[in-house]
Amino acid sequence: MVTFYKALHNVLFIAGYLSVIVLASVISYYGRKDIGLSFFIIASVMYLLLLVLGTVINRQNSQVLRSATKAGRSRADAPPKLHSLYASASYNHDAHTVWSLIRPAESATFLSDAQRAFTVPGTPPGVGEQQCFIRRDGSVSVIEVIGEEGPWWATTRPIAQDASNQRYTYRLEPAANGCTLTIGAVIEHPANTAFTSDQNEWWESYSRNYLDRIGEVLSARRN
Repeated sequence: MVTFYKALHNVLFIAGYLSVIVLASVISYYGRKDIGLSFFIIASVMYLLLLVLGTVINRQNSQVLRSATKAGRSRADAPPKLHSLYASASYNHDAHTVWSLIRPAESATFLSDAQRAFTVPGTPPGVGEQQCFIRRDGSVSVIEVIGEEGPWWATTRPIAQDASNQRYTYRLEPAANGCTLTIGAVIEHPANTAFTSDQNEWWESYSRNYLDRIGEVLSARRN
């Protein structure tokens, strides 16, 4: 399309120049050679000036386009941004107790905003298991367990990945009065991703409700 408009512009420009030359010739033919010559000189000077200006502008535009294309390729070829985010909480319960609470898919209904949660039928327990979560807003997500050693750690990933490649970890470690649960996220963002907030603060805020809710449920069960 750009080539078509450029060709049309050139045709109209040349047609206009030729029209001025014809007009100058007609004026000269009818005895006003001085006026005809002036028309011819002015038209030729303007034609050459516009031709030079057009060449300079086209060259500058080509350089800008090449620079933009090169910059775009550089951003596309750049390695992704890797973010490792963590949040922790300690509980006065042993690792087995905390694991038995957080491991089943169904627990998400009282630990998060999931309205329904279940293990996807036909998937094996442990590695390869898939869990489905239906939230109160109607959105659905499915995760897959890609690594696990109960009751100490598990790694999951979303089945439907977006532009960011994501993995989530859950790690339990013994503590003096119970255990500490650390949940983490390893997220690969495209190199040109811009963030409106600090990623560590976002993860802390996102995880804290879940960690606090675990403590509340454990306390309620003890009582």
